[in-house]
Amino acid sequence: MLFHIKFQYAIFGAILFTWPSIALKYLFVPEEDQFYSECQNSAHNVLNVHEMSDMSELTFTREGDKLAVSGNASFKWDIQPGDRVLTSFQLFKFDRISWVQTPFGMTVPDICPILYDEPQYWYKYWTQFITNKEDVKDKCFYPGTKFIHEPFVINLIFDITGLPLHGRHKIVVTIRAFSWMNVERESSICIELVGEFERLN
Repeated sequence: MLFHIKFQYAIFGAILFTWPSIALKYLFVPEEDQFYSECQNSAHNVLNVHEMSDMSELTFTREGDKLAVSGNASFKWDIQPGDRVLTSFQLFKFDRISWVQTPFGMTVPDICPILYDEPQYWYKYWTQFITNKEDVKDKCFYPGTKFIHEPFVINLIFDITGLPLHGRHKIVVTIRAFSWMNVERESSICIELVGEFERLN
């Protein structure tokens, strides 16, 4: 009996250690027709996406589990050209009554130099569709910069290792700017992307 229990623990441990090496493919299905949501319980100096940019010329159209996007966005966030723009992505899961942080997240110390790098997720799902990228590639999110998009469909597919995802999740994106002296600017940006993961494999 003791041997049987030890054997079961050994099998369970082997599953836990080998599972993270297996990538599972998921489609992120946005909950909001406008894709973005305002972050909850934010400080007064934390701006939302509409305070970061003028999106009056940008339209989102629901197409089943995906969103079609067309139009332009002009940035008005009060930062300075040359600022370092630190960007963080953190995944949360809704567990019964509250949001719980998961181990999945990443921080980019300065997104500006790699905003149009082909290997990056944001290039695959967003910046490759900016038609005037040659004119704005050195302007990041600085005020006055205008992104002109060709029509595209938001189709967020992720390869995630670890235990399977299920239920309601949100990706919280925080953006903070720093001067050349590494002093943080007064305002920052917080955006939530709420939806569910649909397993594809």
